[in-house]
Amino acid sequence: MPKAAFSDSYVTIWRGVDCLTFLDGLTSNQVINLKKNRVVQSALLDKNAKIIDFLTILNLGGFLAIIGHKNNFQPMLDFVTPKILQSDVSITNISQLNDVAILYDEKTSEDIGICESKDDVTYARISKGFTYCIAAKKVNFGGEEIDEKFHEWRISNLMPWYEYEINNKSTPYSCGLNQFVHDSKGCYTGQEILTRMRSRNRGIKVLKSIPNSKIDIEKVTTKGLENSLVIVNQ
Repeated sequence: MPKAAFSDSYVTIWRGVDCLTFLDGLTSNQVINLKKNRVVQSALLDKNAKIIDFLTILNLGGFLAIIGHKNNFQPMLDFVTPKILQSDVSITNISQLNDVAILYDEKTSEDIGICESKDDVTYARISKGFTYCIAAKKVNFGGEEIDEKFHEWRISNLMPWYEYEINNKSTPYSCGLNQFVHDSKGCYTGQEILTRMRSRNRGIKVLKSIPNSKIDIEKVTTKGLENSLVIVNQ
């Protein structure tokens, strides 16, 4: 299976008994019930429901490992740190000690949403064709830089990506992250805006793969050889 190095990522460790509750109050998906050795993805939102970062959250028992986009690390930290207050939450950046790689186009029938560690590598299976790997630097886990092949796979699998579809000017509903908005969880930052968008059916968009011959090039978010990703009204 192809392997790509996600060199534009960061990895943080979150410790403390309040971590899941804290994250649940700031992100769009349900995080509070995340069990040990499970993984979930969720968008960290500001008060206007705009994306600060799109997080991959692993519960490794005793602590959480969270993967995000490197360009969003400082905005993420600046946003969450003042909100910790008396909560039992501490955040450590371990990016310099680990590499993040992506296994994609996997042919497997194994369960999704699980994470496991083996030989200094932690695997988090996001979907049946996509796994994040956090590897200690000493392992030299490797992987080619993200390239055209990975983006072609994304186009075929309708997978949004950082700085293509996912950006800080978008809400989850306007960049293809609809499935990561839990519509019946407790209060969280940006919830009122997303609920209003949903109830009025306004601003809800979907990600589609459309042949290049049939698209307006100005609306393309990821250009492919034959098809491209486009965000369109639902």
